[in-house]
Amino acid sequence: MPDVTRGPVLGGIVRIAAPLAVASLLQQGYLLVDSAVVGRCVGVSGLAAMGAAQPLYTILTSLFTGVSNAFSVRIGNLTGGRRDDRSALLALSVCTLVWSALCAVAAVLASGPLLALTGVSGEVADEARTFVVTLCSGMVAVYALGAVCAVLTGRGEARRATALMITSSGLNALFVWLFVVVWRSGIAGAALAVVAANALTAVAGLLRLVREQRRRPSGAAPVTAATVGAEVRRGLRVGTPMSAQYLLIGVGVLALVWIIMPFGEEALAALTVVSRLELLTTVLFLNLSGALMVFTAQNTGAGQDARIREGVRGTVWLGTALTALVCLLLLAGRGPIAGLFSGSPETRLITERYILITAPFFLCYTLTIVLHGWFNGVARAVVPLICTAVSFGVVRLPLSYLLGHAWGVDGVMWAAVIGWAVGLGYTLLATWHSAVTAARGQRRQLLAEAESGVSP
Repeated sequence: MPDVTRGPVLGGIVRIAAPLAVASLLQQGYLLVDSAVVGRCVGVSGLAAMGAAQPLYTILTSLFTGVSNAFSVRIGNLTGGRRDDRSALLALSVCTLVWSALCAVAAVLASGPLLALTGVSGEVADEARTFVVTLCSGMVAVYALGAVCAVLTGRGEARRATALMITSSGLNALFVWLFVVVWRSGIAGAALAVVAANALTAVAGLLRLVREQRRRPSGAAPVTAATVGAEVRRGLRVGTPMSAQYLLIGVGVLALVWIIMPFGEEALAALTVVSRLELLTTVLFLNLSGALMVFTAQNTGAGQDARIREGVRGTVWLGTALTALVCLLLLAGRGPIAGLFSGSPETRLITERYILITAPFFLCYTLTIVLHGWFNGVARAVVPLICTAVSFGVVRLPLSYLLGHAWGVDGVMWAAVIGWAVGLGYTLLATWHSAVTAARGQRRQLLAEAESGVSP
């Protein structure tokens, strides 16, 4: 099993991040293809519907995203400490099944009222609800694949997780072409493509995990209802702040839809495009953050504090260099990028303008999410939650409303930049406070050891 408690520090982090980043880029590339297919075949209303549906999907999946990350950290701790993880695996399975069922029910009951709150109506609202309900009806497949990848990532087996994600992305691209272009099933076809691709990939991953688990040594600690229940509680305790963070983002994006709706359908379609572009451009940094989280979790289990500090420093510098490259590429290609998704000149213009305004400040966002990987790895997920609440809920959303009324769509874009800057400021402050607290603790420990050594 891969072990990042030894060997080169940054090399170990990159070995986890690189294959996951490749797979995530392909996945986000699929989302861009999905948007392009819907925008070209269904029209601006279909693209706008996907933009309206995205925050609903984020809200409904937020709890599982946080909990799966928490189990990835837990499995990383167990891997680093050379301990058995069967109870954690069963606990993750329970959480996956329960939340899949809850998500499907919530999609049917809540999607209509939530869309009405944003002001989305007519054909766009109908298509958005169709997309969400269809997708969430098969959410057990999406969550099952996420759970398998969380296990593999926690164990440091990034290449296997990558293979599954690449397979899922390829099947997604094939199915969206079949369902939307060939069979003309519209927005529902785009959702069915996701479900079908994830179901096939998840089954393959689960079968292999089960076979490997059966071949493990039999001398491991017994698995009981009590041990599984304890792991469920642990996962929920660590994962709840992460879940609340994703939930806040979903609610915030829903509020952004409400803020942008008065600017017209073209503006909402542009929001869909730029949100997908943001997902694509943040893939490298989200995976760096996830790799740092796993690296920190394993080395925490092994008691390797010095390696953790070196890993944080190396990841920050690598993230800075990659950010500069990504931003230059976005700025240079903003025209062709915007033209891929819509034939509407206004939608293309808004997309180009968003890239031009936000790209120079993207480092604020990337450094924030990279450092959040360390906080999540040491099970301090409350810090990223507070950061999101302050930067997104307290700063970005109110400013989007105020600056949007004053400057139009450009004001909403500048509100995003200001929110990123505030988030980075809070994260740096929390990081400095953690470092000072740790240094004081080490000094106290050294003094206590010195006093005990000289005492009679």
